[in-house]
Amino acid sequence: MFAGLPRMIRAFLMGIGPTNVKSVAAKANHKNLTALAAHLTSGKVRVVTDKVYPLAQAPAAVAHMLGHHAAGKVVIAI
Repeated sequence: MFAGLPRMIRAFLMGIGPTNVKSVAAKANHKNLTALAAHLTSGKVRVVTDKVYPLAQAPAAVAHMLGHHAAGKVVIAI
């Protein structure tokens, strides 16, 4: 839960560019997931993907993420 906290604080304090950083406590229910899907579809919210790894390279993906070199989400494709 607190793994991304230093990065969030740094982004909030820097406040560079059009980035708007907010912390939310989300509940996974139908209403919230429908709203999230609408935001993703409209482009109001976007997911930044750093790199996609095949399942066979999952250890490399975890190492990349833990090395704090990722500039977005690290994805493991199944």
